[in-house]
Amino acid sequence: ARPRLPVVAAPFFVVGSARSGTTLLRVILNSHPDVAVPPESRFVTELWRGKGEVDRDVFLNALHDHRQFQAWDLPMDAVIAELSDAPRLAYRDAVAGAYVAYSKAHGKSRWGDKTPRYVLRIPFLADLFPDSRFIHLVRDGRNVALSYAGMPFGPKTVPKAATIWSQRVMAGVRDGRPLGDARYTEVLYESFVADTEGHVRKLCDFLELDFDPAMLDYADRARDFVFEKAARYNPHVLEKPRTDVRSWKDEMPDRQVELFEAVAGDVLSEFGYPRRFENPSASAKMMGRLGTMGLPVGRLARGGDKHSTT
Repeated sequence: ARPRLPVVAAPFFVVGSARSGTTLLRVILNSHPDVAVPPESRFVTELWRGKGEVDRDVFLNALHDHRQFQAWDLPMDAVIAELSDAPRLAYRDAVAGAYVAYSKAHGKSRWGDKTPRYVLRIPFLADLFPDSRFIHLVRDGRNVALSYAGMPFGPKTVPKAATIWSQRVMAGVRDGRPLGDARYTEVLYESFVADTEGHVRKLCDFLELDFDPAMLDYADRARDFVFEKAARYNPHVLEKPRTDVRSWKDEMPDRQVELFEAVAGDVLSEFGYPRRFENPSASAKMMGRLGTMGLPVGRLARGGDKHSTT
């Protein structure tokens, strides 16, 4: 059994658009001997009721019933042991109790969170945990869209995928950058996989952690904490990062590329991603507008699908 270590403050949050490599980053960070990053939480924002204090028992019951918390496989007694006996608790302390309990259960002294959708709630989290830090992972939106093709969840059309990606990426920029370099950093996924060790070392500096080689030797360790579902939807997560996994340049039909760029081309340019269509056609722009309104146009599909350009 691992020793129960005192858990320090300064939590961190890994955020970004889904399908952007956040699971890989969670696996790497969780492989640090001092860091615990549980499965996605979601409950931090979903259990918030607009008040800085919560009824202790009401909160514990809601946490116990939350589907994402149940996936942590953490006994409620462990959480209760980290909380005051007072009938009312600061919401921050109640939430932190769950993370501290998880960290101690895994013999770790620092906790983080990987919930991509929290990119939309950075101001809330930054206020809730004033010492927190944010890692915003950004991936080329065309590869993000391609990654959704064939998945049982997420957007089913190119315009919808482009809209979600651009909105979430720009929300992170809008709300994260004002926090300053000490609390917020952006990492391009493509750059990360090209020089993983270099970026991991920089992230350790950002988080004030000592770099540990175990972070790059995560494959065997990760098998114990990557759920079957996560591995199924991220089949390469237990492999060394590769730059050639799923490329829109090879697998995304031109019509889909043009449609994506008609909707989110400016955001691609914001991050330095080259565009294939600097001036999308009028028909692509029209389909983009219709798609963002909810019409089922531009269905997502890999190259070679006979319906990929509809």
